[in-house]
Amino acid sequence: MKFLILAGGHGSRLWPLSTTKQPKQFQKFINDKTLLQLTYDRHSFAKKEDIFVATNKQYLEIVKQQLPELPSHNIIIEPEKKDSGPALAFAMQILQEKFGDQETVSISPADHIISNSKEYAEKIQLGHKLVEEHSKFAIVEVKAKSANPNLGYAKIKDLFCTQGNTSVYTLDKFIEKPSIEKAREFLKSYKYMWNTGYFIWRLADFFSELEKHAPKLYETTKSIDMQNLETSYSKYTAISIDYALIEKVDPEQILIIPADLDWSDIGTWQSLHEQLADSQEQNLRQGTVMTLESNGNIIINNDKSKTITVLGVDNLSVICTDDKILVMPKGNSKLLKDVGEF
Repeated sequence: MKFLILAGGHGSRLWPLSTTKQPKQFQKFINDKTLLQLTYDRHSFAKKEDIFVATNKQYLEIVKQQLPELPSHNIIIEPEKKDSGPALAFAMQILQEKFGDQETVSISPADHIISNSKEYAEKIQLGHKLVEEHSKFAIVEVKAKSANPNLGYAKIKDLFCTQGNTSVYTLDKFIEKPSIEKAREFLKSYKYMWNTGYFIWRLADFFSELEKHAPKLYETTKSIDMQNLETSYSKYTAISIDYALIEKVDPEQILIIPADLDWSDIGTWQSLHEQLADSQEQNLRQGTVMTLESNGNIIINNDKSKTITVLGVDNLSVICTDDKILVMPKGNSKLLKDVGEF
């Protein structure tokens, strides 16, 4: 039973706090810990030697600094960014070489917030048990709590089994970032859940499905030369694991484990606001901030030399770092991805 934390991504829609040099998973949003540290702590039920972190080589020192207790040989380093398909396939190859193809592995992105860590631990461990017994993929999913078109969804199909108080289902289909109208429809049905990306699989099953549905990705992975890693890794074609594999796997081979995690994918300023805003004015405030007659705003001030004052405005994102200031309507995070970094 191994646990892989993915910490190599770059959250462009959380600029200017999330940058190429210091992406969101290495930033502090709640308490005094980064998202990576919170994700690592969430796996406290596991042995330290069973927890692995996959990241890009440019973030290696940050990972070591933020997780000093993590053994250095448990950090899987990709030499260049090639999206989640190659990153995951490469990590699975490393784990298979270490532990054999009967080992089970769960995947957890490092940029999520979860309030119910106990539920997470229970459902992830249940997933490991199910994939070992049934040679299927499993994924821990959560009930949608808002109509969010920025998230992917999973539609459940039939009851597969019951484990204690948990009903486990087969997958009907995945839906990638629907329209706001569709997202509102999904919210009315128990069958549609937010897709967390918390997959669990046996390594033998992962590579069997990868060879079947993504033969080029499979062949490149199996021909990786660790003595000449940069050259062999460069042969990968950048592709997400969803497009390369997950969407092609027979839905009957994927089990859905519902969970009540109080979960949020911190992918946009709006999703961060939904998770952390105060109840009185529904403002999210961090740092030295003053507000008056203003509601639904995100105001984050990381510049200790300044005070941000927001008066009589609603639904804005106001983000201040040491060298950059962003002001935009809260729901327009897609603009940031279009524009890129300044």
